[in-house]
Amino acid sequence: MGRYIRNNRVAMTNQRPKFLVYTQLLRLPNAFTAMADPLAGWFAVGGGVPAWQLPLLVGASACFYTAGIVFNDCFNYQLDSVERPECPLPSGAVPLKTAWTLGAALMLTALALAGLAGPVPLGVGAFLGAMIFFYNAWARRFAALRPLVLGTCRFANFLLGMRCLPVRMWWMPATLGVYAGIIAFLSRRDAANPALQQVIKRLLLGIIVVDALVVMLSPFGDWVGALLVLSLLVPAAVLGRVFATS
Repeated sequence: MGRYIRNNRVAMTNQRPKFLVYTQLLRLPNAFTAMADPLAGWFAVGGGVPAWQLPLLVGASACFYTAGIVFNDCFNYQLDSVERPECPLPSGAVPLKTAWTLGAALMLTALALAGLAGPVPLGVGAFLGAMIFFYNAWARRFAALRPLVLGTCRFANFLLGMRCLPVRMWWMPATLGVYAGIIAFLSRRDAANPALQQVIKRLLLGIIVVDALVVMLSPFGDWVGALLVLSLLVPAAVLGRVFATS
């Protein structure tokens, strides 16, 4: 019976439109939690000039996140083939070679966007990209390292928008890093616990709330900026529901 259910899920995945399959691969709704980080970092330090850098930084963050997600599935291919055969890669809906290419393209796009925003964002982005690859290629195997590395990734993602880090502002990206580390720690056993999976999904959305709170509590106390960050909850939650039922 278990094998029949798994085979049926694989068949359903293969029958879904390609757009939905790639949406599942990229975890598109969760990308908005990544976009919230540099947006919050930007407003937390009072913005900056030129303003056209902001969409570049937000776009780079989305590309870094989705690249990391795709690489994670590529490195997890063998395990997912046994435990989650209905996922896009093991089901064959997305060829493994295509996924590697997509992940590399997203990472290069992220670095290009960060580079266009300036040398400091490029440096932060290069560090973030290195940490993403370090996590997927090695650190994810060790329970003690996972929260530390993922927390560092969120720290750097927030810093991408700040573009500077005065001593009195260390607490802002650090707060987000600690929160992300807690999520990573709790998610160690979520594969076998559907109730915990729902908690993790809500905590991921909570990243946007934490970002908005950091903006409000920053020296600039930018309420408008905080509301703009918080507005990302809408597409993240709506798309999460839409794609969960499609």
